[in-house]
Amino acid sequence: MRAFITGGRGFLGAHLARHLLDRGDSVVVAYHGASKGPAGTPGLERAQMMPVEITDARAVREAVRFAGPDVIFHFAGKAFVQPSWTDPTGTFETNVMGTLYLLEAVRHEAPKAKLAFAGSATEYGAPAQVPTPEDAPLRPASPYASSKAAADLLCYQYFASHGLQTFRLRIFGTTGPGKLGDACNDFASQIASVERGPAPRPVRVGSLHGRRDITDVRDTVRAFASVVERGEPGGAYNVGCGQAYSMRGILDQLLEMSAQPCDVLEEENRLRRVDEPVHLADISRLRALGWSPQIPLSTTLHDVLESWRSRSPPTVRN
Repeated sequence: MRAFITGGRGFLGAHLARHLLDRGDSVVVAYHGASKGPAGTPGLERAQMMPVEITDARAVREAVRFAGPDVIFHFAGKAFVQPSWTDPTGTFETNVMGTLYLLEAVRHEAPKAKLAFAGSATEYGAPAQVPTPEDAPLRPASPYASSKAAADLLCYQYFASHGLQTFRLRIFGTTGPGKLGDACNDFASQIASVERGPAPRPVRVGSLHGRRDITDVRDTVRAFASVVERGEPGGAYNVGCGQAYSMRGILDQLLEMSAQPCDVLEEENRLRRVDEPVHLADISRLRALGWSPQIPLSTTLHDVLESWRSRSPPTVRN
């Protein structure tokens, strides 16, 4: 299989590229020129790399023509909720218009290719039904979530109107070595810093009351491959593990692994503007494809903490 991955130096894209390369696929990685790629994902030197600005329609079309893909995984975009509040325009330009440019490029240059769009569980907002199935209404509660919902619907429309083989991945929490900005890595990076000492300092946290469906990224990328190989074109697929973990429980597991005792300090400036109490995926549709999670959370957290221990001292917010 010849795969084309946009945002291929990001966390999900890089892990997926390595997974596909390891199983013998040919991979072309498109990336933003300024991106350096996450730690913990060696092996991209085996892929064909090309800088592409997803908001440049001509460049995107030329890249798709050059790649000649059998399957496209679309990860390029603005990836965080909080910055979208201060830059909603940039968020929509990248996430919605970038997706539109890619769909148009595929329609003209690779109409038989499969295209998997990396959407988000935040599209559901605070769902009335938990676990949340794919037919739940989309009620996004941030500019980021709205941009993902809009791009999701674009992918369906190009399936319905033009016959493109699109797959809409609604990704719940996923973590692993190399990720930045999520709670698991935030906690682990601070614990690794405390272990280095010598001056003790607390692990600074936001709200610990939420529960999140969190999957190891190595299981997540297997799910992506399962969807494009055995899924139904035009369909939406929740990608999660089907179990919700409390933030407090995740922190406690990491603290138990720490070589040094750590105090915990809750800070108001770490609270999110929108923080739904629970995200939990109904993954019946994904399981029907033969996929199931294999890596327990305890293993994931151990690997995340070890990855931070092996790095140069991280910068910790004060």
